[in-house]
Amino acid sequence: MTKLTFMILGGAGDLARRLLIPGLAEYVELDAALEVELVGVGYEAEDDYPQQVRNALTEAGAHPDVVDSLVAQTSWVTADATSAEDLGLLLSGRTGRTIVYFALSPAITKKTVDALAHVDLPEGLEFVLEKPFGTDAASARALTDALRRFTNEDHIVRSDHFLGMSGTVNLRGLLETNRPLADTWHAEDVEALTFVFDEILGLEGRAKFYDATGAARDMLQSHLIQVMAHSLCDPADGPGGAAKILAATSLDGDVASSARRARYTEGSIDGHPLPDYASEEGVDADRGTETLAQVRLAVDTDRWRGVPITLRSGKGIGDPREEITVHYKPVGDAPGTTLRLEFDDDSVLMEVNVSDPGHRENLQRATFHTRLVPSKLSAYGRVVRGLVRQNGATELHCDSPVRAWEILQPVFDAFADGSIPLEEYPAGSGGPTGW
Repeated sequence: MTKLTFMILGGAGDLARRLLIPGLAEYVELDAALEVELVGVGYEAEDDYPQQVRNALTEAGAHPDVVDSLVAQTSWVTADATSAEDLGLLLSGRTGRTIVYFALSPAITKKTVDALAHVDLPEGLEFVLEKPFGTDAASARALTDALRRFTNEDHIVRSDHFLGMSGTVNLRGLLETNRPLADTWHAEDVEALTFVFDEILGLEGRAKFYDATGAARDMLQSHLIQVMAHSLCDPADGPGGAAKILAATSLDGDVASSARRARYTEGSIDGHPLPDYASEEGVDADRGTETLAQVRLAVDTDRWRGVPITLRSGKGIGDPREEITVHYKPVGDAPGTTLRLEFDDDSVLMEVNVSDPGHRENLQRATFHTRLVPSKLSAYGRVVRGLVRQNGATELHCDSPVRAWEILQPVFDAFADGSIPLEEYPAGSGGPTGW
């Protein structure tokens, strides 16, 4: 039996209850040799935290036996995660393997990391940090420097659950095990790449977070650019492969021609009204926060030079797409083949040209679509698997968050000074005309 303490700072928050704890249960169900002690930590006392965990797991559809075993090993500690004294009491006496998961905001995370430098910590603690890693390149560097004051890179994990999403995982599997795809995975054959995460959802009560963040920071910088780098890297380069891609990445042209932004106005989706973003409760309309952002990137390597790469994410989109799309170059006058992998639906589609029977010159467009057997692990289940097995599957290289901020900082600056106009689109539409 392998024993593990899984400690969540911010253990009663939405991330922990809705995603992380259910993901932990998914993995525990598959690993009969794993015994987990779950410790939730937060500033305020919680009434019957084990029951909260039970409710979250039951709602997520976890196996009853797994629910019972996890809940039996669940406890709550009331502590200030920014206090060195509280952290010392929480961590100093820990024995055995312990994962400390930061389900905290960036501001609290930095204060916690600073406080940990003043704590006498046992050896071997593993520290896992969620996105966003800092709020710009300087703060991301400062956070890494602060972490290294009390631990080393072998015990730091910068986690991104988008690296555990089905589309990301399936693309790498297709490329690494199918010669026709592997042999055409370069600029000679690929015309363009798009990484899109457009959602039906609006704010859903998250104005406090979202209005201070926006689509570009929330999705392009934190997730899609990392998926792009992970997808384009050479597996032979190992854990640093994605960092090499990011080091070669820049905007494709000047910022005015490579970035766009917009926000939704009043509309409806599937018959449900969605108010104008600027009038949503908690929104500061003068802030000019975008709900849709798009950037075009270029990767200056021999393999990818000349291939435009588009990252796009938006809310309130009536025809949502959450997928990676590979656009292959055309052969002759026929349209190019496309390969599409949905991020979270275990679905793979390939659009190809086929001939009318007996009439080679009469081409038709056909779509081969397969829905894979659903995985027993969600993206957060894969995050937990990577942490337990220490295989780095959903882990970012230490240089990657800083470099992502550097690449996109000109876009954030242009959004802030208004040099890139804030366009509008009705909620329920596909975005502004011409995008």
